[in-house]
Amino acid sequence: MPLEPTGELALSFAEPAGVWEEALPLGNGRLGAMVHGTHPVERIGLNEDTFWSGPGDTAVPEIPDGLLERVRRSVAEGRHVEAGRELRVTQGADAEAYQPIGELELTHLDTGRALMEYRRTLNLRDGVALVERAGDGHTYRQEVFASVEHQVIAVRLETDSPEGLQVGLRLTTPQARARLQPGPFDGSLELLLAAPRHVVPWPRTDGVVLDDDDQNSIRAAALLLVQAEGPEAHVAPDPGGASLTVRNASAATLYIAIRTGFRAWNEAPTLTEQECSAAAAGDVHAATTAGWPKLRATHVTAHRELMDRVTLRLDDVDRAPDLPTDVRLVRRAAGQADEHLCVLAFNLGRYLLAASSRPGTQAANLQGIWNDRVSPPWNSQYTVNINVEMNYWPAESAGLPECHAPLLRLIADLADAGRPAARGIYGARGWTCHHNTDLWRIAVPVGLGHGNPMWAQWPLGGAWLCSHLAEHWRFGRDTRFLADTAFPICLDAARFVLDLLVETPDGKLVTSPSTSPENDFVTPHGNASVDAGSAMDLTLARELFEFVLEAADALEPADRDSLRDAETEQALEEIRGALTRLAPLRIGSRGQILEWSAEREEADPHHRHVSHLVGIFPGHSAVREPHLREAARRSLEERGDEGTGWSIAWKIGLWARLGEGAAAHRLLGHYLRPLIPTDSVGGGFTGGVYRSMLCAHPPFQIDGNFGVTAAVAELLLQSHETLDGAPVLDLLPALPPRWPSGRVTGLRAPGAVTLRELTWSAGAMRSAIVEARADTTVNVRYRDTSGQRHTHRLALQAGEHVEFDGLQHR
Repeated sequence: MPLEPTGELALSFAEPAGVWEEALPLGNGRLGAMVHGTHPVERIGLNEDTFWSGPGDTAVPEIPDGLLERVRRSVAEGRHVEAGRELRVTQGADAEAYQPIGELELTHLDTGRALMEYRRTLNLRDGVALVERAGDGHTYRQEVFASVEHQVIAVRLETDSPEGLQVGLRLTTPQARARLQPGPFDGSLELLLAAPRHVVPWPRTDGVVLDDDDQNSIRAAALLLVQAEGPEAHVAPDPGGASLTVRNASAATLYIAIRTGFRAWNEAPTLTEQECSAAAAGDVHAATTAGWPKLRATHVTAHRELMDRVTLRLDDVDRAPDLPTDVRLVRRAAGQADEHLCVLAFNLGRYLLAASSRPGTQAANLQGIWNDRVSPPWNSQYTVNINVEMNYWPAESAGLPECHAPLLRLIADLADAGRPAARGIYGARGWTCHHNTDLWRIAVPVGLGHGNPMWAQWPLGGAWLCSHLAEHWRFGRDTRFLADTAFPICLDAARFVLDLLVETPDGKLVTSPSTSPENDFVTPHGNASVDAGSAMDLTLARELFEFVLEAADALEPADRDSLRDAETEQALEEIRGALTRLAPLRIGSRGQILEWSAEREEADPHHRHVSHLVGIFPGHSAVREPHLREAARRSLEERGDEGTGWSIAWKIGLWARLGEGAAAHRLLGHYLRPLIPTDSVGGGFTGGVYRSMLCAHPPFQIDGNFGVTAAVAELLLQSHETLDGAPVLDLLPALPPRWPSGRVTGLRAPGAVTLRELTWSAGAMRSAIVEARADTTVNVRYRDTSGQRHTHRLALQAGEHVEFDGLQHR
């Protein structure tokens, strides 16, 4: 069974998954599955995006009078360690943990048959995982996908063996409170579960709290229905009802539905397990009514509609070898050219976003929607100081704007949940959140007084999240979204930042207290992290203020009349005044951007976070300034190429924004390394990818997969600049020299435009088609074969397109 050519749109393996991280991920935004492809016992992991511990404690701690003033005074007087110690009283409960449902376990009873050939494939374009085995002249085939329309995980088993399928089936779970019983249909099993009430954050694994009042913990029901085909096929339950056995079947279809008792982030999960069971039964009934052929065809059509929006092809490079993906990774790490792995990584990120984030679902968390542990790494929560933002960096540019919707809804929830934290901790208007949140929208600093301030005490999470509202507006130009969501939420986030600002002796404004996420500096009294006016804070404040003013001017006349009342106008005037007084980013003695308010000795000069460079990428305010571009380049050089998987992905994007295609390509090579042991970074490992190409922090974090997709898009199209008030579409701004010729379609840019097609050869643009989705004005910039730069200003109506051919456009 030779491997079929898979190129850039499939993962392919000649062996089963050795560990969970090597399984094949499937999802419909709400339901997740991990296909291992093992034999004789196959395991398919199951997840549902609202199955979390909790409800969590989101209360704001009682804050001593005058705390903020004392902290600001400590910072101003250089007592940074003391400032951090004082702030610990603001820490509330820890965020809760995303939970696994369990596994579908398939035990093949014909274990005596020799297995001579094996293939395991994930087709990214179709969203289907395939496992094929062959031996003794017969074949076995297993297909799995997650249906959006019918909300089930569907599994198809087929064989041409005369003995037929002989398979035992059961549902297993790591949850302590679970009950397995016969389901409501013939040939069905049902797993009823209750999530823990609380999980102490990883790496501790001793903090799972099970006790509750039988009402508050989230309940769930997982229902498995089996339909067997063949003249002698039958499905029989075991005497205890804990498993099923398929006998003598030429084929069998398995339908798995999961429903939980979660209602809303601010409501108790009141649905009982019986109600969850009834909802899951409804899903299974609808799916079986449709049947396997229709179910599969509908799924593939819908999934391809998303995946086909953007294509990337590299020419004049060696074709992708017909080898397993993991073998290709090892060969590339050893120096064998395989540029198509870069394209595969780009497509994998798009696939994972479509699989883990759809309208109406929860936002993709630290592991997307895939998790097998009750105490997962970092509770598999939402880490707001980089990771959840990176999850959505490619949503707009890579043609998946509807997949952005769950994060935008999370931000709207936090705008409500974060008001008590802003008022109770800082005495501030508006809303805030800190470095962690979860299903219950916790917004306070976490740690219960024991959290390190370098990660707990970061109140600019709301400001950074607002950049996603800004990007969704800029790329789509949806005036209703601007008026109803983006403008009011961002204005309230800006009010909070205004109240966090203090005046420096030279009349500038800086945030205080301020940290640079998860990094610290050396002081005579020990390492400290609390300062005033970190580079990241100042950048996020500037970009938030700029967007609020932009949005206010862009409102439709009717919305302007209703939204810009006297209170709003006063806030806008405050923002205009503060914007002119924000302290600038500072340059250090080595030409680097300073991370804190002064040049301080870094505790870790090669720290994984590059927060002080956020204005280069994914932001835009610093990249506009030549002196800051040069300082950012110096900062990147000092940080070095190594890091965790997501850190490397961020650095690829930074080098792309700086126009350094060769450097970005070098970092792509670092990212695509198969995971190897080392003693230097990330808990004993250096970042890279697992055999499955899932990002390794390590352990698994999905953010790097999304970050690489966004970074590759930046190599081909950038649109962070404006010229005379209109976006600039910069074509091939950082093309790697190793990609001399190619074609990309479907990338999106601000101004509601799509790059329908862009082709290049010998490193220069050959043709391009720019299409408007709304009435818009944009500038198109490119270099010709001689290196000369050209800029064309286009005024387009919705649906209109312009073609570029060489130096002409028509």
